[in-house]
This record gives sequence, structure tokens and C-alpha cells, in this order.
Amino acid sequence: MKFKIIIYFLLLSLISISCLDDNVIPIDKIELDETATILRYIESVGDFANTDLAPALVYAEEIFSSNSQYYILDIREPQQYINGHIDGALNISAVQLFNIVDSLFNINPVKKVVVVSQNGQASSYYTCLLRIAGFNNIYTLNYGMASWNILFADEWLNALENKDQSYTNIEYPKKAFTHLPSLEFPAEIVSAKERTIYRVKEIIKKGFVKDINYSENISTGIANTHFLVCYGPVRLYNEFAIGGKGHPENTVWFKDATLYEFRSVYSLQTLPNDQPILIYSGDGQLSSCMAAYLTLLGYNVKTLLFGANQLLYYRLAATPELTEYVFSAQDIMNYPYVTGN
Repeated sequence: MKFKIIIYFLLLSLISISCLDDNVIPIDKIELDETATILRYIESVGDFANTDLAPALVYAEEIFSSNSQYYILDIREPQQYINGHIDGALNISAVQLFNIVDSLFNINPVKKVVVVSQNGQASSYYTCLLRIAGFNNIYTLNYGMASWNILFADEWLNALENKDQSYTNIEYPKKAFTHLPSLEFPAEIVSAKERTIYRVKEIIKKGFVKDINYSENISTGIANTHFLVCYGPVRLYNEFAIGGKGHPENTVWFKDATLYEFRSVYSLQTLPNDQPILIYSGDGQLSSCMAAYLTLLGYNVKTLLFGANQLLYYRLAATPELTEYVFSAQDIMNYPYVTGN
């Protein structure tokens, strides 16, 4: 069985490499299962989630200075929108996102679209799905409305904590390679592109719900039931000071740039297909994107809201290599906003 798994992974790796190199003849004689077919397609059209483009952030300063160059889609609850929103923003429910973005793209495929949520976590999740579906002109507002005005920053400011007293620097190993999760599709949906878009629509329809966004602290309980992943640079995973405490127990490190270890040619298939996965990144926006990507492939994934900012905030702020992930008062621009419908 182990031999078969290794052969399966090697075949998928060869296929993925062939998609990334235009000079290599694609391997079209091998029959792939549904998930592998989707993965091969995603990698062949740019593999957005596994590039330095993810999670496609745009900053409040850019929106404020170039408002007319963007369609602004605010996916917060109607009352939040009424209490204050960016001038020109359209309030829509998240389930409408695909159809509205598709319509806007058909009207003007060049004009940029920015998705706005309360704190940047949900918008990063949806933006990643829409990018995978082929909408390359869509972005997420960095830190959401929290970066626009302090009126909307409570959730972020209340999330900044330091919970690392029981953490460790033990480097836990990745699991053995295994099969990708299994996916099923209606019989009439045949091509890899159609199946990818079908998955994107189904995941958007489900929403950024509680079983996807995880707001509680990482505890012994969650560590016993979930496969914990730190996604980012080594300084996010380990603390190099003497006696340092880098990460929660049982957390496995997956590198982002430049390896992007969730690629099929690296460590994607070391993720468990039979266990819930909880991922955290620096500020939660990248892990929200990766949760979207991995959910599309069939994994059972949660993202830790606000990422390491709610785990080891003081360490982030004190480590030069990690300050880009820190949410602070300097990120709140206090731009004017509009109230009402």
C-alpha cells in the first residue's frame, strides 16, 4: 500500500511539473481521479494560492486615492454596512459574490474588484476562491474595514494577545504521503475547469462559517483533534532566543515563499485526508486563503482568525522579520466613511 501511495504521488508530481513547464509534453495517457484532475488544472492556470500573489491584498491608501478604479463589494452584514462603509461600496451577501463578480468581469474585465469584510479574513477566503476560478482582477482589502477607520477596528484590537507560555521549539515531522481527498461531481460536469468552478461556487455558497473560521485559542483539546499547521517563515514557527517558545505543541511547519509546500511537487499530500486541519499564518489572511484552496481540494480545513496576532503578538512586534504581520494603530487610516444604505 505504501509503495502504491509513493507511485501515485510521483505520477502526480510529474504531471504537475509538466503543467508548469511549457517545454514539457503533458502526460495525457494517465487517468487521474477527480481531485488530481482539478489540482492539475489549478496548477496549469497559475496556481494562485501557491505564489507570492496570494492573498491578493490591496491597501486602504490605494482604495482611498483611486476609489473610482475599483468596484467595491462590501460583504459585511447589512447593519454593519449601514453603520459605516466606504463611499461607493455595494453591500452584497457573500453567496452572491461569484455571480456579481462574473457580471462585473463581463462588463469590464480590466477594472479591479475589491472585496471588503470586517477584518480581512473572510474577504481573503473568498478572494482566493475567485482567483482560482479565473478572476485575476479581484483583491481583498488588507485588514478589512479595520484599516479604514478605528470605528471598525474593535475585532482586530481585541484579538491582539500573547498566549505562548506553553509553546515549544520542537520541530514536529510531517506525516507520510497519502492520497488526495476524494471528490464527487454531477455526471454532467465533466471538464477540469467546470469542476473547479463548481467547487468554487459550492464553497462560496457554504460561506465563511464557524466550522471554517476558528476564533478560540489553540488549546490541548484542539491539538488532540486537529492537525495543526503553521504556514509561513521559520521565525513564525520557532523562537530563536534562548529558552524560546515558538509554536503550540504538535504544530507542523509548512513553508510559504519560496517553496510553497502546499504544492503537489512538495508536501501537499502529507496533509491528512481523514483529520480536521487548523492552519495559522502571520495575520490570518494568508491562512484564510490557503484554507479556501485546500477546502476546494476536499480537505477539512479551518483557519485561525487573526493568525499569530492572537497567539504571540509581542513576539511578532519584537521580531523585525515578522513585523509585516503585526496589526497596529499605524494600520488604521481613519479615512472618512458613509452611513446609511
